[in-house]
Amino acid sequence: MAAGIIYDGFPSMEEIKEANGWPDEERFLKGPVAVVECVQQIPCNPCESACPFHAIHIGEPITNTPKVDKETCIGCGMCVAACPGLAIFLVDKSYSETEATVSFPFEYDPLPEPGAEVDALSRGGEYVCKGHVVKVMNPKKNDHTPVVTLAIPKEYADTVRTMRRLKLPEEHEGFRAVEPEGPLDDDVIVCRCEEITAGEIRKAIRKYHATTVTEVKRRVRAGMGLCQGRTCGKLVSRIIAEETGKKMSEIQGSTDRPPVRPVTFGELAEDGEDQEG
Repeated sequence: MAAGIIYDGFPSMEEIKEANGWPDEERFLKGPVAVVECVQQIPCNPCESACPFHAIHIGEPITNTPKVDKETCIGCGMCVAACPGLAIFLVDKSYSETEATVSFPFEYDPLPEPGAEVDALSRGGEYVCKGHVVKVMNPKKNDHTPVVTLAIPKEYADTVRTMRRLKLPEEHEGFRAVEPEGPLDDDVIVCRCEEITAGEIRKAIRKYHATTVTEVKRRVRAGMGLCQGRTCGKLVSRIIAEETGKKMSEIQGSTDRPPVRPVTFGELAEDGEDQEG
């Protein structure tokens, strides 16, 4: 049966090792090391510039998948919060005789407290084991991407990649929408692809009179990145609603235009390679 990011929504171990490499057990036991699980060839390289020791390499073209120099990496964790795709983790199998730690980005409220026992989950969001929170780092330089470090039994270090959210509704309650607690701060990044903040979107609305998602896109590029607004479109609509007093249902969304995924001229040319003329 086929498995991997296209089929499951998260990468398989085979995909990770082929795209990014994998530290051997000898390196794992030396101390913390960055584990990159970015398997898709997308134009993205913040991790490369975030590493102060130049241990992460992408190079040219920018669509190369990241590779970590395991010997140069000291496990500082600077790359974990810098990754827009939340696809970098810090693994330390030298933590104790029986436990390892996994550090991962966790952009959910509320944040756990150090010492708390939580459910440790796999890449696919499935329960793996219990873990306890060692620390939570959320400095201003992380730009609203806290990093949680979880101690778990050492045998699960290659499997655990996040934790269950806190204060989830009971099973019988089902899904309920969470009401936003006031407007987003101006410095919050709404469009991760183009790094457009809520403040820039408000400026497009107030100064340039943008009243639709498409008009905001034309003025500040929110929604012009790789995801084509699939991740930021709702937030842009919310800000327009807050600024104009309109209902969300009254705000016109952007127009989806193919291709949704970028295609190179070379790929287009190859399609007609075997045709005469």
